[in-house]
Amino acid sequence: MFARLNGFDRSLTDNFMHLESEMERLFEAAGLRGLHHTAKHSVQPQMHIGSTPEQVDIYLPVAGIDPKAVNISLERNQMTISGQRDVEKSDSAKLVKKERFDGEFRYQINLPDDVDQEKVEASYEQGVLHVKIARREAAKPRQITIQ
Repeated sequence: MFARLNGFDRSLTDNFMHLESEMERLFEAAGLRGLHHTAKHSVQPQMHIGSTPEQVDIYLPVAGIDPKAVNISLERNQMTISGQRDVEKSDSAKLVKKERFDGEFRYQINLPDDVDQEKVEASYEQGVLHVKIARREAAKPRQITIQ
């Protein structure tokens, strides 16, 4: 699904993922793996933002959250996306590894000046929230014919 992001350099994220796994290996070697994992993954879901001349696309994985419980607001050129996921926890089980986020999350995204605040769409498919913000027609590049 994220492959639809135009202009999004996958090699950059691959490099970050490799760096993350190397850091994780170092934490594990120092006996700090549990601390690093719990702190890193409990904050909020990971977001992807893509931009084309026609629109800005925001993808946010929110599986397990009722889409009606996610709040999206736009004021000037700042979009706020917030919500909460409550994960059931067993009191008798010891947490060995935590990779699912839980609790509240809040993103504040500064959008480009040329977005059209009247043309915003949000959809939810297979656990992924997709927000599309169109760019204003006047801001889109256009081809000029020589006469």
